[in-house]
Amino acid sequence: MKALYRNVVLAVLIVISILFIFSDLSLTQLGEPLENQVIKDGLSIAMTIDSAEQNAKAPLREGDNARVQFTIQDALTKEPVKGLHPAVWMERQNSQGKAVSCQERINSYLQSQLTFKPEINFNSYFVLSLNDHASISVIDPINGYGGSKLIARVNLNSHGVDWALSKDNKKLYVATPLTREVAVVDTQTWKAISFLKFAAVPTRLALQADGNYLWVGLEDAEQASKSGISIVDTEKLAVVTTLATGAGHHEVAFSDDSRTAFISNTDEPSLTIVDIEKLSIKQTVKTPFKPVSLAFSGLSKSLFVATQNGSLLVLDTSGQLSTPIETGAALKVLRFSPDGRWGFAVSQTANKVFVIDASLNRLAQTIEVGHEPDQIAFTDSFAYVRSTANEIVSMLSLDALSKNSPVSVTTFPGGQAAPNQSELLLTDAIVPTPERNAVVVANPTDKTVYYYMEGMAAPMGNFENQGMKPMAAMIVNRSMQETSPGVYSGATQLPPAGNYNVSILLSNPTVYHCFEANITANPELVSQSTEPLKVEYLLESSEVPVGLSVPITIKLNHARQDKISDLQVLVFRIPGQRQQRLIAKSLGDNLYQVEFTPLETGVYQMFVQSPSLNFSFDQQAKLTFRAIDSKASQ
Repeated sequence: MKALYRNVVLAVLIVISILFIFSDLSLTQLGEPLENQVIKDGLSIAMTIDSAEQNAKAPLREGDNARVQFTIQDALTKEPVKGLHPAVWMERQNSQGKAVSCQERINSYLQSQLTFKPEINFNSYFVLSLNDHASISVIDPINGYGGSKLIARVNLNSHGVDWALSKDNKKLYVATPLTREVAVVDTQTWKAISFLKFAAVPTRLALQADGNYLWVGLEDAEQASKSGISIVDTEKLAVVTTLATGAGHHEVAFSDDSRTAFISNTDEPSLTIVDIEKLSIKQTVKTPFKPVSLAFSGLSKSLFVATQNGSLLVLDTSGQLSTPIETGAALKVLRFSPDGRWGFAVSQTANKVFVIDASLNRLAQTIEVGHEPDQIAFTDSFAYVRSTANEIVSMLSLDALSKNSPVSVTTFPGGQAAPNQSELLLTDAIVPTPERNAVVVANPTDKTVYYYMEGMAAPMGNFENQGMKPMAAMIVNRSMQETSPGVYSGATQLPPAGNYNVSILLSNPTVYHCFEANITANPELVSQSTEPLKVEYLLESSEVPVGLSVPITIKLNHARQDKISDLQVLVFRIPGQRQQRLIAKSLGDNLYQVEFTPLETGVYQMFVQSPSLNFSFDQQAKLTFRAIDSKASQ
């Protein structure tokens, strides 16, 4: 009996030991967590912050450009955890406030409460509208001001017809044919910083995957010899070479290794194959029909060419054409799904989408869509097809293709009127948001950009464009990006010196954690205080007369450098239909001033931001005042 008792006790102790081992994996199999590493809910989360200006061992320094990176692995197997969308914030620690949990802090961010205000939000993105009136609207869909959500407008020398975003999201390239330029826009300041000149008309832009070169399609109706491709070094912002590929319009596609470029020449008709390393023409392939759209499949390592007569040509990287795929209808555009297997060829005349299986080089399905379709875009689950003869957007389920099932089609209204009542561009009018389960749709006829989330019957909201036609849409993403499997990165300029919480939220599984980071003072910056920078407005009266210039003084509690030149002021009349942006001039002693003339009565609000001081419109106090009839003010 005693032996049985001893065996039972021994078994219980073994079970307890096993439970202890698995409940404390961080101290046994997983090892002791390193600094800035935590193990929660089976995940190992490690944070690093690397300054671009300092070596890895140097302390973080205010004002430096830095990369914030999270490496997320399975805690037991060390395998990277892919496909997450971490939400991240950086906020200065308040030593005088009451202690709160990390979860409370993050929930305050999510609810947009003023209890905690992060200095840096890594979860934002901007919606851009390429307008008909030589400008680009910058819309903040989350933290914008007034009904329009418009936070900036970029002026161009003439209207744009195509654009491309740099790999790091910091530069935007815009083709403006009337002035024969490509404008280069800084997406941090929303200013055009350069205008590249060309001998012919730039109509199409393509940025290769590694981001090294921007390819500019040039057309010249009078001198065919000027028609071709100019190649721009994106670091130097200079044309490296221009290749005379052939006459007509040019589309550009790249092999997935960025070693080969393919250029179509509609008036030849032909395809030009370019060696990217040598920046020289390798081969010109004559095509039996006019090429209208190109797309490279990384799965089959082949170029697919949509032609005007309905044939889909297939070209390998050596320049060999295989048997064409016949659709029987004139084609408009060709795009591949994100996995590179399914090609979607749109016929505007037949109101159809032809789905190509790149793994077999064959036509897989033919799908009826809306009237006169001309564009296609993808989220993770759907292909979106714009109709131009009515407001309908068709959604094609990608999941059905992998199951070898007929593709189901659902629709939603992408506005109130048909897009083709306005001029249309080749560049995208439908683009996915960073969440990958929603899109924005630019409808030029409505002069509105719509926001649609999958699963809804209609758009959830819209962004007005102040009377301008949005010809195309684009997303500039400031959120964390998965730069390699299980590694999520974001870039920022480090805020003023101090101790900070770097908060991360994962949704599946739900994990809250707040890391700490210390940012040291930068001796290269003129810093009179280590306190957070604050803005104060000096205005004699909260009521000002309509039609008269009103001086408004802005006071900074301390300066980060002498005579700030980028203190930007945004003033709008509630509800935000009339906005104005100004640059404040320095008065000395940390004082700045703008002259503002209200044009109509009503309540106005003023916000300020400064890229060099690292604060945006939503991070400082606002000024509210009322404009009244000048007779009433006397």
